[in-house]
Amino acid sequence: MLRHWFRTLISYLRLPLITHTDRELHDLREEIEFHLSASAADHHSEGMDPRQSQQTALEQFGDVKTVVDDCCHVSLSRHLFWHRLHQLLTLGLVVAMGWLIWIYFLSENQPTSASTQLAASGYLESETTGDIQGTVVAEEGQPLSETHILAVVKTWPPHGYRQNSYTALTRPDGTFLIENVYPPGQEYEVQIAAIADAHLLKSEYISMRTGTLEPVHFQLTKSAAFVLHFESDSGAPLAGVKAFPFERVDQSGQEHCIYFCSAQPVVRESNQAGNLPMPHFLPGEQVTVYVQFPGGEWQTRELTAPKDNQTVILTPEPTNPIDGG
Repeated sequence: MLRHWFRTLISYLRLPLITHTDRELHDLREEIEFHLSASAADHHSEGMDPRQSQQTALEQFGDVKTVVDDCCHVSLSRHLFWHRLHQLLTLGLVVAMGWLIWIYFLSENQPTSASTQLAASGYLESETTGDIQGTVVAEEGQPLSETHILAVVKTWPPHGYRQNSYTALTRPDGTFLIENVYPPGQEYEVQIAAIADAHLLKSEYISMRTGTLEPVHFQLTKSAAFVLHFESDSGAPLAGVKAFPFERVDQSGQEHCIYFCSAQPVVRESNQAGNLPMPHFLPGEQVTVYVQFPGGEWQTRELTAPKDNQTVILTPEPTNPIDGG
C-alpha cells in the first residue's frame, strides 16, 4: 500500500493533472488486454478453440468499459488528493513565511528602551543607575578644579565578569560626577583615583557592596618636583617616550594606584631633551611608573623617588609583563 502511494505521489509530481487521465486510460487498457489474453490462453490450453477462448475470457471479465472507468476514477482520485494536499501545504507555507516576515519587521522597527537594553555593566540600563560623585580639595581645603578622576567599576552580571573604566574632570568647585555606571541592586566594586598637577596621586578601593555609593572625598597633598629623563643606550636624549604614574606607597604603607585601563587621560610624553615631569610622589617613596619607548611595549619601572629634585634616568630594556588592571 505504501509503495503504491509513493508511486502515485511521484507520478503526480512529474506530470500535470490533466495528463494523468490519458495516461491512466492507456495503461488500464493495456493491462486489461494482457489479462484477457492470458485468460484466453488458459482456456485454449484446456481444449477450447481460439474464438471460444476469447469469448469466455470476456464473459468472465465483465463489462470492460465499466471496469476501465472505475479504475481510472480511483486512480485519478488519488492524484486529486495529492493535488489538494499540495495546494494546502503551499498555502500554509506562504502564510507561515508572511507571518515570520511580519514578526521580523516588527522586531527590527520596534524602538529599544532602557528597560530592555544592556549597559556596559552587563545589567539592564534600567538597573545601572548608580552614580560616582565626590569632591577633590587641596591640603588647605580649597577646591581643586581640572583634577583627573579615573574610575574602574567591576560587576558580576549573569553573562560574566565586567570591568569598565570611566573618567571625569573636577568642576571649578572641585566636584565631579560620573553617571549610571553600576547597578545599586547588585554587587559591584569600584577603584577610583584622583591625580592633579603638583599633587600626590591618591586612590581608594571600594570593595564588594550593594546599594548607592556614598560621595568620595579626596584631599590631595602637594608633591615634590620629580623628573624622569629618558636616554638611549648611547646616552642620547629620547623624545616621545610615553609614561604615567602607576603606584605609590605612602608612609603608612597604603598603596595608591591607577589602573592601566583607565590611565589614558594622564599619559604624557618626554620633550626633545628627553625630560618628563612626574610631580605626583614624595621623596623616598617606593613608586612604580609605566613607560613605553618608541616602537616598544608598555613596561613597569619600580623606583625610589629621589630627594633634592634629582633626575631619574631611564633607558630601554627588555619588556616586562603589564599588570595593574
